[in-house]
Amino acid sequence: MHTLELLTPTAILLSAGFFVILTCRLLKLSPIIGFLLAGLVLGPWGFNVIEDNETTHLLAEMGVVFLLFDIGLHFSMKSAWKLRRDLFGIAPLQMLITGILLAFALSFVFDVRSDFALVAGFALAISSTAVVMQILADLKQTESPVGGTAKSVLIFQDVIAVFLLIFADAAGGETALVTAIGSALVKTVLALGAAILIGQYVLTPLMRMITKYDDPEMFTVLGLVIVMLTALATDSVGLSLTLGAFLAGMVLAETPFRILLQNELRPFRSLLVAFFFITIGMQIDVPTIIENMHIVLAMLIMFTTLKAAVIGALIYIFGRPTHHILQLSFMMAQGSEFALVLLSIATISGGLGNFITQQLIATIALSMLVTPLISGYIYRWSLQVCDTLQGITNCPSGNNNPTQKQPVFIVGMNEVGKTLARAFRAHNIPYIAVDSRRQRFLEATAAGYIVAFGQPSDLRFWHTLGVREAKAMCIATPRYEVTRDLAPIVKKLYPDLKRYAAVSDSAEGVRFAALGLIPFHNNGAPPGLEMACHILREFGMNEDQISLWSEDEQSAYLAANPGASLDLTHAEDDDHDEDLEPGDDDLSKQEKIA
Repeated sequence: MHTLELLTPTAILLSAGFFVILTCRLLKLSPIIGFLLAGLVLGPWGFNVIEDNETTHLLAEMGVVFLLFDIGLHFSMKSAWKLRRDLFGIAPLQMLITGILLAFALSFVFDVRSDFALVAGFALAISSTAVVMQILADLKQTESPVGGTAKSVLIFQDVIAVFLLIFADAAGGETALVTAIGSALVKTVLALGAAILIGQYVLTPLMRMITKYDDPEMFTVLGLVIVMLTALATDSVGLSLTLGAFLAGMVLAETPFRILLQNELRPFRSLLVAFFFITIGMQIDVPTIIENMHIVLAMLIMFTTLKAAVIGALIYIFGRPTHHILQLSFMMAQGSEFALVLLSIATISGGLGNFITQQLIATIALSMLVTPLISGYIYRWSLQVCDTLQGITNCPSGNNNPTQKQPVFIVGMNEVGKTLARAFRAHNIPYIAVDSRRQRFLEATAAGYIVAFGQPSDLRFWHTLGVREAKAMCIATPRYEVTRDLAPIVKKLYPDLKRYAAVSDSAEGVRFAALGLIPFHNNGAPPGLEMACHILREFGMNEDQISLWSEDEQSAYLAANPGASLDLTHAEDDDHDEDLEPGDDDLSKQEKIA
């Protein structure tokens, strides 16, 4: 009977997770919405199919553990340095300002004790990694400049969340909060040191040995063992399970096995995170919310408006364009899974009071439910803003002012073009891209790439963009007939300009090579990676820099495309299109720009 009691909720959660994912894919909705709604239906305030017991709590906690491990795999010291401008600029300011304002609101409006208000305020300042990353994935913006800013803020927030989880229990105890923070920091530093030593001298040699057997299942088992053991180790010394998982991921992120571990453990992470969201839905006290709906809605509006205003203001101060402000402020205005975990801790919920805790849980859950629903409308709004731009977007970093001379010119912003743009942006090489497809131009602009709208076959347009001073031209969407006709003119006007073309097969490569272009296959993970690495070498980047950037790109691509492999052989046939053949709408827009 005991076994049945343990297996029944697990089986129900598995079944619910599968049907939620299937339904949401068919309806093109975020699965998070479905998981929360499933929790409402299955929980005590719905059909009461599952009881809120130790089994469901354990499954939910394991979901957070695997989520932190996955975040750790993406958080290496190298990636932190690459994202340093946002990671150490926008992110800490957002946490500090939002956390203090929300803590003051809780203390003033509900008369909450200051230490509880601070913990809760900073918890509410954190955005949902699961929600935001899913939205970025749906919009295919994960590795875009907009996605980079979002990830920087999320990474910083997740690190703060780990510390909040560590000393949350101390907020209501006799130990002063400052003392608890100091103790947690000391323990964390020691745990980090131990994790680095174990990772370098035990785990890395062990994984190198396993590679000899060419058995991915051994990596799967080893990955599970690492997550569980590190989580248990930190828990046994008074830290949190999640800190151990985060440290394990962070240490392994520095090894060559990061990508393989991400792919092998992804199903476990996705499954357990689904369990977590379903159990959160089960905790929403529907009768209390209905009875106090006016309070919940008021808190929801105040909470999301305040977060959106702070994030938007900071992004504006840091010089980002309007469409970035729109997307990021609304995308990150919701509460987080970590806040729900913190509020479920007995000490915190007891200090806040059951009534306030229930209102906060309801507010956070509703914000996580609403965000994916409105994200599509906000994205379309940002596209409309981009459509008002006069052909060229502003550069977020300030290094790619379109009025300056650009050493790299990209034709076509398909996946190859975006890979090239990310390569140049990551290595501070100014570039300008051009695309004649209006929708693709708008989408690339909204994602933060530096793009001009116009007809690439018009040499006057090249002159306007400063191609005379360019060192390289990368044609991501080549058409042989147009390139053949322009080749003699281009060679005469720009004799020192190196031209590269993304081709789908060897035969096409031979044809373009005969015209004086350097061909590269556009298949790969991600498409255009080989061309990007070659051009970076031409610009004098050292091999270590290129290798690190390439690994990050491969990791991100495989994370967004789990079914892909590093030997990806399919070509982007749909991108060999009419980019160099303007339509009427393209010509009219081109004339305005020229």
